[in-house]
Amino acid sequence: MGRTVTRKPDRSAPRAGTVARRASVLQAALVCFTDVGFENTTVQDIQREARCSVGSLYHHFGSKEGIAEELFIDGIERFNRGMLRKLRASSGAEESVKAVVRFYCDWTVRNRPLASYLHSRDIDFSEEARARLKKVYREYITEVFEWFTPFVARGDMRVLPREAYVPLISGPIQEYVRRWLSGHYERSPGSLKGLFADAAWNAVKGLPRGASAQG
Repeated sequence: MGRTVTRKPDRSAPRAGTVARRASVLQAALVCFTDVGFENTTVQDIQREARCSVGSLYHHFGSKEGIAEELFIDGIERFNRGMLRKLRASSGAEESVKAVVRFYCDWTVRNRPLASYLHSRDIDFSEEARARLKKVYREYITEVFEWFTPFVARGDMRVLPREAYVPLISGPIQEYVRRWLSGHYERSPGSLKGLFADAAWNAVKGLPRGASAQG
C-alpha cells in the first residue's frame, strides 16, 4: 500500500521544548493507535490527544505515517538502551544471559501498549525508516555481541554459529510475549521469567571441561 508524505520531518538538533513536544505527540499517537488502531486514527485525533496544533505535527513528523515510524523507532531505541544498561550492570555469563530474558519480560509488562505496537505489523515503512531501523539494529547487536564475546572466548558460553545466539536466548521468550500480547496466553511473562531465563542459560552455557559438543 502506497504512502503519501507531505513533507519530511524536522530532524535537526532538538531543543528541550522540541524534545518534550515530540515525546508528547508520540505518547498521544500510542494512545490513539492502542484505542482504535493505526488505520482508524487520524492526525486530528493525535493532535487533540497531544493538545498541539496540526501544523506542529506536520512540521516535526510530516504525516501520520511519519508519526507511526518515529514511534516505532523511538520504542526500539528505548528498549535497546534499557537492555544495554541491564547487561552492563551484570557480572558473568550466566547473569548476563538471564538478564536478557528478565529485562525482556519486565520491560514488556511495564510498557505493554508500546510492546504491542512494536509487535504489530500495521506500519508500511518508508525506505528512510527502514534504513534507520537497520542502523539502529546493527549498532545494538554489535554492542550485545561485544559484551558476550569474552564469555565465549573463556568457555563460559558455548561456541555456536553467531546467528544462533539470539534465537536461543531470546527466541522462546519473544514468542511467548507475542502470544501474551495478542491475548492467546493469560499468564504474565513476568511470572515465567525465571523459567525462560534458566532455559536460555541451559541452551548456551559452556560445556564442562573436557566434554565434547556431542556429549
